[in-house]
Amino acid sequence: MALAALQQNFHLLRQGAALLRDLDPALYAGPGGVGPQFRHCLDFYLCFLRDLPEGRIDYDARQRQPRLETEPAAALECLEEIQSRLAGVVEMDAHHRLEVKTDTAPDEPPASWWSHSSLGRELRFLVSHTVHHYALISAGLRRHGVEPGTEFGMAPSTLAYREGKLSPSR
Repeated sequence: MALAALQQNFHLLRQGAALLRDLDPALYAGPGGVGPQFRHCLDFYLCFLRDLPEGRIDYDARQRQPRLETEPAAALECLEEIQSRLAGVVEMDAHHRLEVKTDTAPDEPPASWWSHSSLGRELRFLVSHTVHHYALISAGLRRHGVEPGTEFGMAPSTLAYREGKLSPSR
């Protein structure tokens, strides 16, 4: 199993939960709030977990639940549910083959909508996607004078590099 990628996802989800527990609801749902970014991250995890049993993950078929971007308590509850459900992935083989659909253009032929992937690759995608949106959340909070933490929105490879565990490539 792609245990490292799964652990990185759990780490990110715990970071998000910690931030949500302490975040002023006005900064979450108010004008320029970070709620839409959180909801977007949650949507991708929900698609992954919903579609994983069938082996065809459609990230374009997001539910986009408005409560998740306006109510931090609802987002926290969803985030905790995601962590619980994600724990079941531990038993799966990282090389388990999947078909994935995302960022589909309406003028593309349907045969081109799906790509081959694996469980391990999708877990790594979720890490990358979440880090990207956490970085946007972090920037949004800093504009309002809130410090989300030095690691929030930071890629695992950047953190490893800063700790001297990863050398610069060529």
